[in-house]
Amino acid sequence: MKNNRWFISALLAAAVLSGMFMTACADVSDTAGSDSGTSASETETVQIYVAADLPETDFEGETITFYGRIYDGIWSASDIISKEIDGEQINDALYERTVNIENKYNVVLETIESGEGTVTTPVKKLISAADTSFQALVCNVYDAGSISVEGMLVDLKDVEYLDLSQRWWSQATNDSLTIANKQFYATGEIFIIDNKSTRVFFFNKDMIGDYNLDNPYTLVKDNKWTLESYFALNEAVKQDLNGDNLMKFEDDCFGTMAQTTLGSVLYLASGELITAKDENDIPYITCDTDRALTIMSTIAEKVSRSESISLSESTLVNGSYPDNLVYFQEGRTLFAPEVLYHIETMRGCDVDIGIIPPPKYDENQDDYYCYADGWCVNVVSVPVTNDDTGKTGFILEAMAADSLNNLTPAYYDICLTSKYVRDEESVEMLDLIFSKVVMDNANIFSWGSLQATVSSAIASGTEIASAIESKRSATEKAIEKTVTAIESIAG
Repeated sequence: MKNNRWFISALLAAAVLSGMFMTACADVSDTAGSDSGTSASETETVQIYVAADLPETDFEGETITFYGRIYDGIWSASDIISKEIDGEQINDALYERTVNIENKYNVVLETIESGEGTVTTPVKKLISAADTSFQALVCNVYDAGSISVEGMLVDLKDVEYLDLSQRWWSQATNDSLTIANKQFYATGEIFIIDNKSTRVFFFNKDMIGDYNLDNPYTLVKDNKWTLESYFALNEAVKQDLNGDNLMKFEDDCFGTMAQTTLGSVLYLASGELITAKDENDIPYITCDTDRALTIMSTIAEKVSRSESISLSESTLVNGSYPDNLVYFQEGRTLFAPEVLYHIETMRGCDVDIGIIPPPKYDENQDDYYCYADGWCVNVVSVPVTNDDTGKTGFILEAMAADSLNNLTPAYYDICLTSKYVRDEESVEMLDLIFSKVVMDNANIFSWGSLQATVSSAIASGTEIASAIESKRSATEKAIEKTVTAIESIAG
């Protein structure tokens, strides 16, 4: 969930020079004098090393402990530290980061494993009991939001050495997470789980060729990847395969198979939100503007009435992920909007998979926006029980920056060249996707159940304006309660 343009630029430059991708801290290569016929200037790659602007410090063997959302699940915060090499690239990159930080600053990094996917109850108990066993917390955004309104987390803007404006922190996402100009949790290069939780559009490259359709990569690059082109491609591939005159997702070919949240994903891709923030960083309902209602109505009409789009939460075929993805791997759907994590679960399928962001509303839209759900994304925060937040801020800043030397390139290398993603166009696509990942506080705090109501209205094609109005009072009261709680927290 990051803006990695600096990294991609280095990656592409290296590809031009040496004919292969490099990692951000690759060794300098000099082939002068070889018989290859290629000059040294054409093959030499430049070592890039990133470090935070921090003073030389000796922590004298002190331990910094993370309480982590570490459990038997795909969103486990397994990307905090690693204590041993096991030959797996991500783990070994984490090990390198851990060793780098521990050796450079004479500090010991440890984790306390939650054992559960949600940590709100145990963490609140620990902080209420003035427990000092951990100095940093890593949990999902839902939990972090719930804990923050209890006054149990430190405003990260007040933490010494922590500079969230640096490129190793996710700017677009972190901007989404502030309320009343306070920020209690953040994400960035320090983790990779947030990348995996980003909603993307997988597409079947074979079907694009078979049906002689416009290349989605080209549409994205030419600013033509819009709702109009998306819906047109859906209709182009719809096919009643068994000839029963019924479109069933178990039997036939569809333009899109997705979960019932597709409408919300398309709406948020337009740059609109359920709740925005005013000039004082105070949230307010924004899904009731003329533009927002027009976009939602357009999406609702197409999604709810089109036979080329199938929405389902079914997991009857495979309990580990939606049946939609099973059918996508069978080659019976062109688009599969899902979290990026599933590029890993589909590693062995025969379909040639491409990845693009969700479509823009129209060509007048400046950027492509991608959405991430608060259940999946892990963030870091500092509990009020920490009596020396500056030390923790120092280590978090150092870890985030050093991630650009190991964790980030390892993740890109695996996604782009080693295991999952199968084409070079995805280099540019992933960079574009990660640069504009947004979250919505209406989702994080479930204010008045407004987001769920809007999502259901879009999916079913019901009257959206009245659905929003039915939740207005409850939502505004919930927002006011949250804002009051946050504003009352002393800096």
